[in-house]
Amino acid sequence: MAAPLGDRLVLLATFALTVLVDLTVAIEVGVVLAAILFMHRMAETVEFQRGLPLLERDEDDFVRPSNGYSQRDTLPDDVEVFLLRGPLFFGVASRLMEVLDTIARPPRAFILRMREVPLIDATGVGALRAFLRRCQGHGTLVIVTGVRPQPRQILQQMGFGLGSTGLRFEEDFDAALRAVARES
Repeated sequence: MAAPLGDRLVLLATFALTVLVDLTVAIEVGVVLAAILFMHRMAETVEFQRGLPLLERDEDDFVRPSNGYSQRDTLPDDVEVFLLRGPLFFGVASRLMEVLDTIARPPRAFILRMREVPLIDATGVGALRAFLRRCQGHGTLVIVTGVRPQPRQILQQMGFGLGSTGLRFEEDFDAALRAVARES
């Protein structure tokens, strides 16, 4: 299980500066390096498609239909679905654990829809790992769907291979529902 090269370099630089110079300098340099690395990763996730408008009309999130909520009626009572949007990195990783705290009783299965997650870093993987451990403690199956190439590569690189961690990968929401039905 190895973190991405950039994350390892930030860790090593911060450690070396802590030992050789000063903790304060090490933290400052580590934060700057992590920010630069994050900006680089975000720049790599930009996708260009021909024939689409450059700007989309801004819509209110409460008015715009969302597949995650409109499909709630088709779910069994003991299955929860959450749609993740944006990068899963150090700034938002703790919010993943808050998901479990919002639910009165642990469900039989969680479906995490990740099609709108362009990238994930080591802290995001750590948060996902902690989320998975907590779900396994409750006997909850965790399925992720729509994982894009960069997050899939990082997850596999950090030990979330084919079924080895209890995390299930499915291509889309319908496949996840079929997997949940097979498990019951």
